[in-house]
Amino acid sequence: MYEGHTWHPWTSTFVGSEKVPDTFKEPALDAAIFWFRPLLFADTPGDECWPSTASWNTLNTTVNGKLLHNRPLAEPCYPGDNYDADACQYISDQWTNATIVSENAVGYSYPLVTTCPPINTTVAAYPICDLGTAPVYTINATEAADVAAGIKFAKENNIRLVIKNTGHDGRGRSQGYGSLMIWIKYIDSGLAYQPRYNSSCASNWTGAAFTVGGGYIWGDVYDAAAEHGMVAVGGDDRTVGVIGGYMQGGGHGPASHDFGLAADQVLDMTVVLATGETVTANACQYADLFTALRGGGGGTYGVVISATIKLHPSAPMIGQVLSVVPLNASVAALLNVSAQITARYPTVMDAGFSGYGYLGTSSLLDPSLTAEGLYTHTIAKRLPDTNTSASWEAAKEELEDKLVADLIAYNSTDLYVSVEYYNFSSFVDYYDAIGGGESSVGTSDILITSRLFDKASLEDNAENLAEMMHTIFSTEGDNSTLTLEGVVLNNCLVAGGQVLEETPYTSVQPSWRRAYVLANLIAFWGPGLDTLEIQRVRDDVTYRKMDAMRRLTPGMGSYLNEADSLDPQWKEDFYGTNYDWLTAVKHKYDPDGVFYCYRCIGSLGWSEDVRNSLGYGPLCQT
Repeated sequence: MYEGHTWHPWTSTFVGSEKVPDTFKEPALDAAIFWFRPLLFADTPGDECWPSTASWNTLNTTVNGKLLHNRPLAEPCYPGDNYDADACQYISDQWTNATIVSENAVGYSYPLVTTCPPINTTVAAYPICDLGTAPVYTINATEAADVAAGIKFAKENNIRLVIKNTGHDGRGRSQGYGSLMIWIKYIDSGLAYQPRYNSSCASNWTGAAFTVGGGYIWGDVYDAAAEHGMVAVGGDDRTVGVIGGYMQGGGHGPASHDFGLAADQVLDMTVVLATGETVTANACQYADLFTALRGGGGGTYGVVISATIKLHPSAPMIGQVLSVVPLNASVAALLNVSAQITARYPTVMDAGFSGYGYLGTSSLLDPSLTAEGLYTHTIAKRLPDTNTSASWEAAKEELEDKLVADLIAYNSTDLYVSVEYYNFSSFVDYYDAIGGGESSVGTSDILITSRLFDKASLEDNAENLAEMMHTIFSTEGDNSTLTLEGVVLNNCLVAGGQVLEETPYTSVQPSWRRAYVLANLIAFWGPGLDTLEIQRVRDDVTYRKMDAMRRLTPGMGSYLNEADSLDPQWKEDFYGTNYDWLTAVKHKYDPDGVFYCYRCIGSLGWSEDVRNSLGYGPLCQT
């Protein structure tokens, strides 16, 4: 029944089963949702109205035995009936493996809190192991009927509902204390290739397309597209799910500059609505829902279980990897050169290049370790199929002239600049070599925020960019030093180009259509910090560091999927002028509030009743 899936018995058990199947699999994170009757609280375990065992068994029968009763991922590391030293060792080894984590129902790449880490419990003190913000039950959905059954059960029993694909979400939209999860990772309806898109709905797209069903990841799509000589617009991390928060939040990646955002590629979507009905949304029917789902955020309008996306012809590419390493130079010198490079990106991007830049490591927090500091970028450009050799040389000369020439002069100082060029026969060759990969899983000791930068905020603006970077990498907080293990600034050169083109039936943050660079700021701290110190770090990122980016980018916003959930200006930064329209669509298709996630469209009026120091609890009306 579950052919091809790998079962992890320490994570979940089938409800009502006497024998754990030999084969099965588990999921990940993308978007969160839930429903409430017009009551004060959502019911949670231990409440008088929590469904009985018989009710859960009935649900399990309805979904043909696909209901899982979740247990913490690292529970085998703790004393008790489920202690298993070998399983604990395996979990510890794979704790930061994004692929393994995504195959578990309660596996999250960026958990809101870590309530059950794999630890050595032979020490004198260790934490209590519980599910925390992970769901209590999971429906391992394989078809639309399973999704509809989960929605119906949550509505009838006043249970918080969350939706999850692969678990890549720093905003925690597919986590929820005391919730029921619908896991779409194993709705495996295939990758259907169309050499020429054909639809009864009028469309100006006549190129190739893929219909992607369920929980496929971008690595699957990239490989399948390459077999047809095609490129799909997806994430730089191949382990991210295609359907879910990534696509519905906009979606950027190595091919975005050339073809637009991932949301711009969607031709139609199959959606399970709050009523349980399954519909096809496109430009001809449910056009407002289609528009909201193409950039207005996941987990709040309905559950997308398949989508048809555009494919584009592959082409040869030239790639450049540039690195700046401080030898005996100060951190300030590295930041200043990094700002100088960043100020030139609009010129380089207008010439057809795009990619990713990275500034970071913990050495930037400790001047004695500057040799480990680094600024590096990987950028590339599509080349014509014909006359490739000449095109490659011309593109290299262009980069040398616009970016590299005067940087080499730093090699006679305490900075070292290295430049390498690569020739690739196709997009997938570029992606596999230097353009993407598989991320490591984060922890709850991390905060991500982002800001979109337009051309005016970047071009010939090195001095102001340097000032911003000095603030970002400073550890001086409110009259005292902050305790940080590291700060990273990722410059995503993914906009400009085709992203600047207005696209019908999309609802991404409008400032995407003016953006060139998406700057992602990541701050992380080590173990042992008390609650007060962690809050100081979070406040420093949310206010002081973010304000430094905001000052350079008036009228711009954040990337919905990589934004700071604590952002006090979240409505403007996440949704911009689309907020009110999206709210109207939400109320039209989900008038009872079946779908919820924190600071998603329709979330106002609800909050978590925090009953512990970890900052989570049942939902309640405010």
